[in-house]
Amino acid sequence: MMMECTECGTPGRPEALPDGLCHPCRQPKTTTATGTSTGAPTDPPAERDITKLVAGLRNLLKTP
Repeated sequence: MMMECTECGTPGRPEALPDGLCHPCRQPKTTTATGTSTGAPTDPPAERDITKLVAGLRNLLKTP
């Protein structure tokens, strides 16, 4: 039985794709020289106002 990486679509055996990812896609990603991020954040996420965030999500659910 063969599977595909959920990130890039590379085929492989199930034991070679833990969590559905191939080896290159499991590697931590860094920021390139051009400044574009390729995955892992370098700074911790900013603290959010959860009440405001949830209220915004509820408003989005009400939108037709």
